[in-house]
Amino acid sequence: MSKLHGDDFIPVRAFGRRGDKGCDGYLLQSGQLFQCYGKLHDAALSVDTVVKKIGDDYAKAATELASIMKEWHFVHNLFDGLPIEAVSKIQALQTANGHRFGAIGPQGFEDRVFQLAEEHITVLLGPAATAEDTQNMRLEEVSDLIKAVMRSVDEDQLDTGPITVVPYDKLEFNRITGCWRHLLESGFRNAPHVRDYIDQHPDPEIGTRLAKVFKGRYEDLKLQRLKPNAIMRSLYEDITGVGSVTPERQVAAQALLAYLFEACDIFEDHPSNRPCRGRDGRAGGWQSPRP
Repeated sequence: MSKLHGDDFIPVRAFGRRGDKGCDGYLLQSGQLFQCYGKLHDAALSVDTVVKKIGDDYAKAATELASIMKEWHFVHNLFDGLPIEAVSKIQALQTANGHRFGAIGPQGFEDRVFQLAEEHITVLLGPAATAEDTQNMRLEEVSDLIKAVMRSVDEDQLDTGPITVVPYDKLEFNRITGCWRHLLESGFRNAPHVRDYIDQHPDPEIGTRLAKVFKGRYEDLKLQRLKPNAIMRSLYEDITGVGSVTPERQVAAQALLAYLFEACDIFEDHPSNRPCRGRDGRAGGWQSPRP
């Protein structure tokens, strides 16, 4: 917001017991006040908590900052959208009060980010992988990612049952769209290199153990009733971590995720299933869609 609006935007934080009076940021010229809600990605969403926070935060700002607030905006990180109860609460507050209201989610962040100059986008998000980076994937990056994933899990938690077979039309069946479909399609080009690396790894069980880790993580995310693209985002961040990622690591993470997807470790089966490639490379041959 500071990059987009310059000095017109004032970031706000609490100072001791005075608090922030229900304001996390403020635009001087328009009188827009922003209050944030951030759900941890692995925490269950409580609809009642969100609705209560909207009411409490607005009431605090309306009482403490009435002289400067012209608009009140609820800023959130719920990738699958707000619960309808939260929408109803915002509408009810707007009807009952004289302020304009708004809700800003991930799409709102994206819209604002891509209004910035290229150098500011790079500072915020890090450099983007290019087609040349994809063609020159570094296996040491894949190795580092796999080691980091395996270090992060408890060996006793790896037994998540058998690995299921997934169909050739998996992208369509699982409704993976937009940038995440593009990410997987880019990663498919390097997935065979990841497979070769795993097949030749000194630990013959590394592929099976890695598959069980991600099968378990996928099942946990599915139980939260997340949409496929949100599940993809979470699995990708499990590999890369949150924050700026180098182009080399982006390419390696895409390839590893595509390998897990193509090798039948994550996402759903289909009634029209035809066998995909097994870990020994002898069965079937799942054909991923190409642009």
